[in-house]
Amino acid sequence: MTEAVLLACDCLVKPAQFDKHFRRAAASMILSVVYGYPSITSEQDHTVKAANDFANRLTLAACPGTYLVEFLPWMRYIPSR
Repeated sequence: MTEAVLLACDCLVKPAQFDKHFRRAAASMILSVVYGYPSITSEQDHTVKAANDFANRLTLAACPGTYLVEFLPWMRYIPSR
């Protein structure tokens, strides 16, 4: 309930930044449910930044064509050192 109120208030104050508000609300809700953290009120919080950075890195790594082995499949058989 607290997260919904904070999200609605943030969206009313700065509607152009709704994507940042949803990221903050999602991170805050997960942290409060899983780890018992208090509600995060700022998207500048270090835990929100770390979660968003990790999600961005994971998304970039999952894009097709990111790694050279996708273009040269014979590289799978090169022994690792």
